[in-house]
Amino acid sequence: MKCIYCGSEKNFNKEHVIPQFLGSFTPINPTIQVSDGLVCRQCNSVIFSALETEFTEDSWEGITGQMLNLTGSNSVRIRGMNVQMECLSGLGDNFFNEIFPFLKEEDGRLVVDVKPQVKVRNYAGQTGCQIFSLEALEKIRAESTQSKTKLDAFNRVKKRLKMSGKNNIAVFTRSNDPHDDSQLNGAIDLVRAYGVTYNERERKSAPISQDDIKRFVVKMQYTITRNVCRFIAKVAFNYFAYSALQGKKQSMLYQHPFDKIRRFILGDEGVRMKEIIVETSDDPITYHEKESGHRYVGHVIVFFQENGFIFSKLTFLGRKVYKVLLGKAKRDFLDNNFGCGHLFFPFNHSIHNLTQQPKENSTAEEIKESFGLFRRVDLSVK
Repeated sequence: MKCIYCGSEKNFNKEHVIPQFLGSFTPINPTIQVSDGLVCRQCNSVIFSALETEFTEDSWEGITGQMLNLTGSNSVRIRGMNVQMECLSGLGDNFFNEIFPFLKEEDGRLVVDVKPQVKVRNYAGQTGCQIFSLEALEKIRAESTQSKTKLDAFNRVKKRLKMSGKNNIAVFTRSNDPHDDSQLNGAIDLVRAYGVTYNERERKSAPISQDDIKRFVVKMQYTITRNVCRFIAKVAFNYFAYSALQGKKQSMLYQHPFDKIRRFILGDEGVRMKEIIVETSDDPITYHEKESGHRYVGHVIVFFQENGFIFSKLTFLGRKVYKVLLGKAKRDFLDNNFGCGHLFFPFNHSIHNLTQQPKENSTAEEIKESFGLFRRVDLSVK
C-alpha cells in the first residue's frame, strides 16, 4: 500500500470522493477507505484539509454550498478575499443589503431563503464575515448542558462572538406584525447570553413578502485561484482513483503519466494551472442538460479519453465546468468503453450513473458496480 499522491507507505486515512460539505449520498457514499491504502494522513488531514477549507470559504461553489447548508453546519464562514459578495435585497434601504441570503432547492432550482440570523463581521480579516442562524445559536445554547463536548461547542461560539466586538454584530429577524419586536428582542437577549455586550445603534423594519424574497439578488465577483484549481484537480483524481479501485486497477494510479497532476495537487509551483485545468466554461456536461437547456443543480463528474489523453470534467451545484487533464492515456485506455460518469444530487442524497443503460433506484451494490475504468458515459464530452 502506498499513497497515490506523495508515495508514503504508512498512516493512511479515508478520503471522500465528494467532499462532505457538498453533501452525503446513499445507498453508498463513495469513499477511499483506510484499508485501501491509497491516501495518507499527511495528505488528507494537512494538505487537503487546508485546500478544502479555503475552497469552502472563498470560492463561488464553496460559498454556494454553505448558503445551502448541506451539512447542517452551525454557521457560514466567508473570507471575502477572493470572492467579493454583494447582496441586494430590493427593500429600498442599504441597511437590508446586510442580510445574508441562504439558499434552498425548489423544483430543480436554487432560490433565496431568508432566515433570522446573527451576522458577525471581521471573520478572517476586515473583509470576511460569519453568519449564524438564530435556530443554530438557540440549539447550541440549549444543548450546552448535555455534555462537555456540547459545552465546549457553546464556549467556542461564545469566544467567537465576544472577539468580534460589539460594533461588528448585526441581528436580523422576521415578524408577521411590524409592531411586534418580540423575536428581535429575544434574539438580542440570545446574543447577550453568549457574553456579548450588544448596544443597539440602529433598528429598522421593512415589509417583506415571498415575492420580495424572489427579488433578492446575489452577486459574486471572483477569480479562479491556484488553490481552487488544486482542489478541483484533487476531486477529479479522487474520482478517477475510486473508479480504478472498483475495477481492481488501482496499481495503475502510480504510473508516471499521473505525476504532473500529483505534483500540482501537492503544491508544486513548477506545474502551471493551465497545464492541469485546461478549460473552464459554463457549458453543461450531460446530453440531457444540453438538450433541455437546464443545468442539474447537483454535482457531475466524468472522465474520458480524448486525443490520447485522459481528461475529467466536473461541476458542483450546476456552476462552472472545469476540464482537468489527468494524464496521458496508455494503450490500455484507448478502448472505446473507457470512461465513467456520475451525477450526485445532494438534496435527496442520490447517485445516478451516466452509463449507456442508467437505472433508477439502484442498490448499493449496483451503484458500486457502476464505478470503473470502462463504463463509457453516454454523453457528448467534447
